[in-house]
Amino acid sequence: MTEPIVPPSSAEPRFAALSARLLDRTDELAEELARRVRAAEADLAVVPPEDLAAVCAEQLRMTLTHLADGSAMSTESTQANARRRAHRGVPLAALLHSYRVGTQFLWESFVAEAGVAEHAVLIESASELWLGLEQLSEAIRTAYREAEAERDLRARLDRDLLFDALLGTDPVRIRESADALGLPTRGRFHAIAAEVTAELPPGAVWRHLPTERLAVLSLPDATPFPPLQGGRFGVSPAYDQISQTASALRLARLALAAVPPGDEGVSTYGDRPVATLIASSPETADDLARRVLGRLLALPAGDRDTLLATAHAWFAMGGSTGRAAEILFCHRNTVRYRLGRLETLTGRSVHHPREAAELFLALETVRLRAAIINRSPGMSTSTYQNSALTWA
Repeated sequence: MTEPIVPPSSAEPRFAALSARLLDRTDELAEELARRVRAAEADLAVVPPEDLAAVCAEQLRMTLTHLADGSAMSTESTQANARRRAHRGVPLAALLHSYRVGTQFLWESFVAEAGVAEHAVLIESASELWLGLEQLSEAIRTAYREAEAERDLRARLDRDLLFDALLGTDPVRIRESADALGLPTRGRFHAIAAEVTAELPPGAVWRHLPTERLAVLSLPDATPFPPLQGGRFGVSPAYDQISQTASALRLARLALAAVPPGDEGVSTYGDRPVATLIASSPETADDLARRVLGRLLALPAGDRDTLLATAHAWFAMGGSTGRAAEILFCHRNTVRYRLGRLETLTGRSVHHPREAAELFLALETVRLRAAIINRSPGMSTSTYQNSALTWA
């Protein structure tokens, strides 16, 4: 909805008459104005001459009619022009400058047209021209920014469609999409999955989703992988054909899932095999962890958490009872006692390789899934209890 420019309550008759004389010369003035605007703004070179001339004539006629008869002046055509210029890529500053050039030209035309007796009223009425410019400039800014937002949205939707085509199975569409996105079909690629707030490296072709950001990064063979900071990232192993992007993104997503929410870090697929294995099938991991740790997890919260913390510490310290006792601030015999209870409750010994592996996987599942509860926005413990992992 555009607001019209409303004339002053009492227009000066002599200024109105002067405006009417210039209105009769609109075509002549518009030709000279178009020449001046094109000379003053190189960025308007992308605008066809006939388009610029038509806009100059329209704006002069609209303004002079407004000043001659006191009618309200709509900004609709000005906003339409701003949108067209935005779509052509004319900078906003250049567009606004062209209107200032137009207002200056109109003032000079008034001065040249006015007789000696009209100079005084001309000076008294000058503020109307500059007030009109300010109102037009605000309308231009609004329309231009709206057009920019629409253009950016269309570009993003187009880019998203192209990115999605990379994940398909049609080799022709994959090649066409890669070309449109500026990606080679062969080379050295990495797929990246990141949380929505993370910043992706320069040069990455990305896709923004509600819960994550996906990207493809093409790197020359000798170029090191760029640093990633400010969030959680999962990175695929390098691959050499763009048609392998779908598989690589699956691995990148698994690597991302291996970094607990709330942590900051980069996980390359294969760096965290246990966490990645759990992330690849969380429901299965939950079910198996419940089967291994079920009796322990059924204990009262305080007792359960103490035994879990002891087991985590013992594994983290490489099976050293003494070092686990140090970080837990307790005696090593206390650690031994708690590990004995763990073995009794689970039927598995931390000293038996296969049984210890089963315990470690179950404990890591509990730890990683608990991190999701504690650190994921909007996820409550009660919500998580409705999933396969029901002991917390």
